[in-house]
Amino acid sequence: MTSEEDHTLAAGSLSFGLDSVGTRASLTGGRFTTSARGRFWSLSVMIGDQRDVAVHSEQQRSTVVRHDDTLVISYDTLTTVAGATIDVDLVIVVSAGVDELSFRATGEAGTGITLREMSLPIVELAPGPASQHEALYRSEGLGRKIERPRTRLARAHSEYMRDDSAGIWEQSAYPGEMSMPWQGLESGDRFLYLARHDPDFRGALFSAGIPARGTEGELWLSVVTPLDRSSIDTGEIVVALLAGGWRAGARRYREWADSWYHGPPASRSKLKGWQRIIMRHQFGAEQFHYDDLVPIFELGREHGLDGILLFGWWKAGFDRGYPIYEADEELGGAEALARAIKTINDRGGFISLYANGNIIDRTTQYYSDHADEVTKKDSRGLDYVAGYDFAGESLTMRYFAAPSFVAACHGAPRWRDQMASVAATQASLGARSVFFDQTGFHLTAWPCYDERHEHGERTNLETAYRAQTFKQIREAADGAAVGSEGMVDNLIPLLDFNHGLGFAFQYQDEAFPGLFRTAFPEPVVSNRFIHDERPGWEDQLNFAFAYNLAFDVAIHRARRTIDSAPAYADRIRRLVGLRREHARIFDDGSFELIDDGTLLHTRYSLEDDQVDIYWNRGSLPAELDEGLQVHPSDVVVSAGRR
Repeated sequence: MTSEEDHTLAAGSLSFGLDSVGTRASLTGGRFTTSARGRFWSLSVMIGDQRDVAVHSEQQRSTVVRHDDTLVISYDTLTTVAGATIDVDLVIVVSAGVDELSFRATGEAGTGITLREMSLPIVELAPGPASQHEALYRSEGLGRKIERPRTRLARAHSEYMRDDSAGIWEQSAYPGEMSMPWQGLESGDRFLYLARHDPDFRGALFSAGIPARGTEGELWLSVVTPLDRSSIDTGEIVVALLAGGWRAGARRYREWADSWYHGPPASRSKLKGWQRIIMRHQFGAEQFHYDDLVPIFELGREHGLDGILLFGWWKAGFDRGYPIYEADEELGGAEALARAIKTINDRGGFISLYANGNIIDRTTQYYSDHADEVTKKDSRGLDYVAGYDFAGESLTMRYFAAPSFVAACHGAPRWRDQMASVAATQASLGARSVFFDQTGFHLTAWPCYDERHEHGERTNLETAYRAQTFKQIREAADGAAVGSEGMVDNLIPLLDFNHGLGFAFQYQDEAFPGLFRTAFPEPVVSNRFIHDERPGWEDQLNFAFAYNLAFDVAIHRARRTIDSAPAYADRIRRLVGLRREHARIFDDGSFELIDDGTLLHTRYSLEDDQVDIYWNRGSLPAELDEGLQVHPSDVVVSAGRR
C-alpha cells in the first residue's frame, strides 16, 4: 500500500507520527510522550565562514509517502534557523518492525554547503509524573547509570564555551568512550532503547540533554552522526520500548550483536591479573632492569597473579620514541630481555610486551619521514595532537608539558605495516603476548579527512581499519596473544584481553558494569587506577571481583611491586584464589546482576553450576539466607547447583 495521508507507524506499544504537513513529529509509548515542539532531527551545516548553521525538522515542510510499514519523508530544500533556504536534498526513512522503529537519513548538499552532522532521531520527552523515578543508562566504558537525569544533566552546562541556551548536552563517542552504541531510559519496568544497529560500526555521538535553565522538565536523547562532507548516510538507528528495564536493553543489543559476534578468539588469555611494570619512565628514570623481571614475576605469582604487563622496556622509555622499539642496553640488552621472557614463558607465566598502536612521537625520525602520509587529519587538514604530562618530582615538568604526539590513521597502509613490524620485533624477543596500547578504543570515533588513505571520503570507518591492524599484528607476532586498552564491542573478537580504561573500570559514582557484562560476559578485561592502599581500596578490589575484572596491579602507578602494599597484596591473593577455585564458571559462564543495592549480588552460571558473589557496600554486617555473614567492605562467595 502507498499513501500520502496516513503519517503514523506503530511498533508494539511504540508509535511515531507526523502532522498533516510533515513538519512536527511525535513519539509515544507507555509513560513516554514527546514534547509539543515536535523536533525529531537536526542538521548542522557549514556555509562559507559560518561553521555551525542549525537546521531543525520542525521548521521544514516535507513530502511524506507511506509504503506499508515505512514512511519516506523527503525534503527538496531546507530552511536554516535564520530563515535562509539552502540546497540540501534530504530523505529520512522510518520503518516499523514488530516492536521497534528504525530511522535512516540519506542526502546530498549543493555546492558550497558542507554537512557537519546529523542528529537522528531526536527524542524530546515531555515531563511526566514518573520523571523523578527514571534512570538513564549509557554504554560508557562498562556502563553508566544516571538517576533522575532531567536534574543531573544540568551539570553539563558549559557556562561559556557552548550555546547552552539552545540546550544543555552531555555526549560520548562510539567507538571509544562508548563500548557499545546504545543508551536507554528506564521508567518502571519499561525501557526506551536507542541504538545504532550498523554493521559498519560508523562513528557516532550518543547524546542526552535538557532544555536551557529556567525551562527544565524535558529530557532529550539523540544519536549524532558526524559528517563534514557533502553527503549524508546515518546508517540504521533503532528505537524500541521494551518490557524488563535495562536488562531488556542489554539483551536486545546482544541479540543484534550475535549477527556478527561469535565470542572472543579461541586463544583468549583467561587471565586473573597481572603486575603492570614500567621499566624506564617518560622522564628517563630507570625503575627496573631486565634481570629483575623473573623475580617480579615470581613475586606476583605468590599472590596468584599470572604475570607482567611490561611497559617502558625499550630504549626511549615509556611514552617516548613511538613507533620505534628496541631493547635498551642500559636495562641489560636484548639478550637479557629475551632470556627473562623465555624463563617466564617456560614457567607457565604471562609477560606481554607493550607498544603503542595509535600515536607518533613528534621528535622521532619516523615522524619527520612519514607523518604527512599516516597521521589522522581533521577537516582543516591538521593533525590531532595529544600529550601526557607524566613527571617524577619536577613541578615544572608537571605543569609545562606540551603535547608531544600526533594520532595515526589505521586507514593508512604504512601505519598498519609499521605496527606489524613492531609485533615482529616483539616476537623476535620471544614474546608470546603483545599489547598495543590505545588501539582498542582511543580516538576511534574521531574522523579522518585525509582522502589519500584507504577510507577515501568515508571519514567514520576507523574500526574497520583497526581490525585490519590487529589481524596484521597477530600474524606478524607469530600467533602471540594480542591485548589492547579500552573496550569497543566490535573489536572484542580480535583481542585476547583488554586493559581497562574509561568509565566504570573502577568503583565510582554512576558506575554500572552490569550493563556491559550482561551484554558481553566473555571478554577478559581489567580494572584500573587502584595503585595503593588509599581509603576505600578494599571496595575497589571487591568491585573488580564482583564483575569478573582481571586485577591490574600497578602499585604507585607501575613504579613498585605488589609487596609494596601488603594488605592490598593479601586481598588480591584471596580474591584470585576464589576466582581460580571456580575458574571454569568465571571464564565461560553467563553473568547476571541480581541486586545492585547495598548488598550487591552478582551470579555466574555455567550448565548446572553457579557462583554467587555478595559484596557488602554498607557500614553494617549483612546476613544471607544460608547463614553466611558478609562484613562491610568484604565479599562472600556461595557456590552450588542450579
